[in-house]
Amino acid sequence: MNRFNPFYLALAGLTLSFSAMAPAFAQVAASEPKNSIEWFSRASDRMNLRLPGCAPFHLKVTFHAYPGMELLGPKEKSDFISGDGVYEETWLAPHQWRREVTLASYHAIEVDSNGVRKMQASSDYEPSRVLTLLEALLSPIPRNYASKEFRHEGASGWKIEHVTTGNLSLVRISKEMFGNDQGDFMASYYFQPDGNLIMTNDRGLVTLREGAVPFAGKVVPKHLSIKAGKAVDRDLLEADLAIEAAQPNAAAFDLPGGPAEPGMTLRSLQHEIRMPDPHSPAPSRNLVSSVFSWQAVIDRHGRYREVEVLSNQTDTGVILYFLDFLRHDHVHPPEIDGFNCELMIVGSFA
Repeated sequence: MNRFNPFYLALAGLTLSFSAMAPAFAQVAASEPKNSIEWFSRASDRMNLRLPGCAPFHLKVTFHAYPGMELLGPKEKSDFISGDGVYEETWLAPHQWRREVTLASYHAIEVDSNGVRKMQASSDYEPSRVLTLLEALLSPIPRNYASKEFRHEGASGWKIEHVTTGNLSLVRISKEMFGNDQGDFMASYYFQPDGNLIMTNDRGLVTLREGAVPFAGKVVPKHLSIKAGKAVDRDLLEADLAIEAAQPNAAAFDLPGGPAEPGMTLRSLQHEIRMPDPHSPAPSRNLVSSVFSWQAVIDRHGRYREVEVLSNQTDTGVILYFLDFLRHDHVHPPEIDGFNCELMIVGSFA
């Protein structure tokens, strides 16, 4: 599947100056939000299906997960779990829901019902692409960009522009995260003038939402495309979504066994690393002039899994040993209430 419009490929370029896109309006319309927090909050409210009082729904997602850019040696085997997958969610209330996902040999069910959260999984390792999909579904706008509680983190430095190419006009909210004289990394969010989010580009990870359809006062995309690369030319995940009103079935929420450990959950936890940093792994000190972004999962045993490059603006050879270092490194796994959990790491050198 590849339905990524060429316009968005150009629009999403990580280091492009967007010189081809001209300002469309001199002033923001009076009815529009006045700052980034208002834009992000409005979009988050429109897409959040899981707030108290929201309509019960059944969501089915069929997806294809692609391998990542691992830069492996000739005798090294890929670490990625890829292929066709299915995710289904039945949601009745904030603490009455069921999620089930299958990707290759991985299968997991998580249920929150009657005040108890339970989980069954074929492995204690959740594949990277499953985490990426659920992050796009559950948190399309990062909380620190939209929440008033995190206003001090998300409100400063954002630029709001009306941009256009041909007959298409969008609102771009962007912020230079960091960089050097070799290049920089941007966080960019693109909205239709009515406030619907259609694309995000954050450090080389680009998500496009196509075919928005209304559901009980909310907006749900029909298709998700997640890509990476300097030219946004590498597929990571493609997904088709279908949503309908939920048909309650008590048996579906009856999962045997006791409560799940706090660290066992399908919901992804994320952490960002910016390098060079004096507390980074030793090889980072030799990559000061490099510009690239990467992501990986630290599993519940403290190992880096599915390490991949997202966007590389540097000679590939200079980052090979850094990725190899991560694959052979072992750290203390993150914990929730004393129980090991997985952590998605998004890192950048600039």
